[in-house]
Amino acid sequence: MDTSNFESTPPKAEKMKRRIWFHLHFWIGWLSAIPIAIVCLTGAILAFSDSITHWQYSELFHIKAVGPRLSIAQVLHAYESAESRYQVNHLGIPESPSHAYKAYCIQLHPAGRRNMQVYCNPYTGELTSMAGKFSIVGLVTEIHRNLVGTKTGESIVALSSLLLAITCIFGVILWVPLRTRTFARVWNRGGALDWHNALGLIALLPLIVMALTGITFSWGKQIFPVLDRIRGAPSRLDAPIVQASAGAIKMPFQIVADRMGALLPGIRVTGVQPSNSSRSPIAFFMDDGRNNLSVYLDPYTGEVLRRTDGSEMGIVGWYRSNFGRLHTFAPYGSILRSTWALFSLVGTILAATGLWVSIRRWRRVKRNVT
Repeated sequence: MDTSNFESTPPKAEKMKRRIWFHLHFWIGWLSAIPIAIVCLTGAILAFSDSITHWQYSELFHIKAVGPRLSIAQVLHAYESAESRYQVNHLGIPESPSHAYKAYCIQLHPAGRRNMQVYCNPYTGELTSMAGKFSIVGLVTEIHRNLVGTKTGESIVALSSLLLAITCIFGVILWVPLRTRTFARVWNRGGALDWHNALGLIALLPLIVMALTGITFSWGKQIFPVLDRIRGAPSRLDAPIVQASAGAIKMPFQIVADRMGALLPGIRVTGVQPSNSSRSPIAFFMDDGRNNLSVYLDPYTGEVLRRTDGSEMGIVGWYRSNFGRLHTFAPYGSILRSTWALFSLVGTILAATGLWVSIRRWRRVKRNVT
């Protein structure tokens, strides 16, 4: 007689405890399944957002050199002198010489100010506004962030992400008694529940990281002030204020840029924030391969006002500066980014298999009752 089933049968209290964890995992998973399936699927797609954008707007990312590449100062001048009068809030610096510069601008239109993205040819200075143009990545991003809704959709996404992190933890608690048989069950039976358990275990940590960093995108404005009050110190400092005497004249941007290059040679500049008022600094944003660096310079003297990567503000400050990198893994290379996309896709598979297993169980119970 095979007594293995009797030997492995947990005591009544243990079975009750496991049943509680199961129902928590089950119902939380059901509440968040559909939003999480959508968010994880769109997240996997957005891991390849650059490739999609380069394909859709190939004319902006397959530019042939027709002379020397324009400097950052010349590109900014192209925006400032355009007939549409663009004020650049942030200029993205492309790594590839065949890619256009990308600026987040305010169009100073007589009918009012409008926010828009405007690209600049790095050789001719020709500007291409994206206002009114359909973007595949833009649509997928809206679905990913707020289900193409308003603040309500954004809150649903954030809450579902929180529930995903919680149900992942409950899933681990349920997995512990089966830990020596998880992958063997997939190999021997390969049922939906077996795949659900195995894939959930493999993608556990990435999904929790994605969920928590995703929540930060939605609720960061509310979360960080609370953390700062708990710590008793700010996690991010405001941009320094420039003190200039009356009648002072700003230095040519190129001179300030040259000083920046000499200060941190070999580090790639990813973006620039020009000085758009008499008291605002020029900000350079860089990627040293590990952190996001920000350097603020006085536009009148070229003096460094502040250099930061967030780490000096503690772990919360470091996280505040780098959670975007952790959410997408985009800065860490195509292999890691693609792997991260697969983990995101696993979130959709877990939602689908969890729903399928639940429906099958309900149908089985109904048949037994009848």
